[in-house]
Amino acid sequence: MANGPVPGPGEAVEGQLTAPSGVRILVVDDDPHVCRSIANAMSRVGFHVFTAGDGTPALELAAQALPDIVLVDFNMPTPGLTVVERLKAVHGPAIHIAVLSGEDDEETRAACFDAGADQVLSKPANMMELRRRMVAAARMQQAYVESRLARERADRLLAYGAEAAAMLAHDLNNGLSVALTNMSYLHGALRLGELEAQALTATVSALRRMSGLVANFVDIARFEDAAVKPQTAPTSVRALLRDVIEVHAAAPVSSVRFEIDCDAALTGTFDPALIERVLHNLIGNAVRYCHPGGVVKVTARTWDALAPSSLELTVYNSGPLVTEALRERLFDKYAKGGNGKRGFGLYFCRLACEAHGGTISYRAADDGPVFCVRLPGRS
Repeated sequence: MANGPVPGPGEAVEGQLTAPSGVRILVVDDDPHVCRSIANAMSRVGFHVFTAGDGTPALELAAQALPDIVLVDFNMPTPGLTVVERLKAVHGPAIHIAVLSGEDDEETRAACFDAGADQVLSKPANMMELRRRMVAAARMQQAYVESRLARERADRLLAYGAEAAAMLAHDLNNGLSVALTNMSYLHGALRLGELEAQALTATVSALRRMSGLVANFVDIARFEDAAVKPQTAPTSVRALLRDVIEVHAAAPVSSVRFEIDCDAALTGTFDPALIERVLHNLIGNAVRYCHPGGVVKVTARTWDALAPSSLELTVYNSGPLVTEALRERLFDKYAKGGNGKRGFGLYFCRLACEAHGGTISYRAADDGPVFCVRLPGRS
């Protein structure tokens, strides 16, 4: 398996014969001399040439970098028809396949076309005719080639964007953590007037929310790469709920009442850092959409009698229900909220619950929305 010589832009001219830019051709023949001769002929007219000495390495090479055209020998240890059938079964008309055969009988040609070949050519091939046929095939494939090149450019941009976003999120997360720690310290250490205390409380609340959003962004990428494994441990559920609610109760949101319905002795087995972030997302949303003077209620209980450390957490608020149009995509990435903005807080909650082997769901109560987290614990 080797790459043939590839001319630079504008170098490939065989008389007036030039392949369209960016076309990849895979030449497959178990005769090294024939393979090399064809590869050289194709590169001279501007193809990006790849070669393989049999059908098996040809399929492996095609899986790594999909060719636009395949020129394959009929008679090899792994037959040419196997290459044709497998590539056409997956890629269909996006790949043009020509079979070179030393047997120019009707039965052989029929077998090639039945397998999906686009052309059947006789061996030994006339190199000038072969070049012209492959250039003509490349022109026919131009729309597929342009689509592939566009996808590859988009993939490169997405990879660059993801890397840049991850670096930015990491630096933001570090800076916000430092700022939040310092502001939280000042909030507890300083004795301020009422207005100054309110301003500092609002600042701490905003920093905590921003830090949570950035942390969600970082962890979503890690969840999607299966790089996050929950560090589970027995955890006091009521203490966790109380800590989370204290944060939101301290925020300058008027007239929202908080309630906890949880046995003081209830213990769950889960990753407390991840589930705390899930609760911050759910309770933060509940506060944001709660009616003035309304209530946010968090309930916790064991839901599986066979698993004492299983846990069901529900977050309710007296506020508007989620519309029917939003419910189907509520836990999707970048789902649009009722305010028209897109976010990924609930998507993070879903991934965190699924990483525990649990679930998150929504249901409509008579007077408000309810989000329900179920974690399996240990039996």
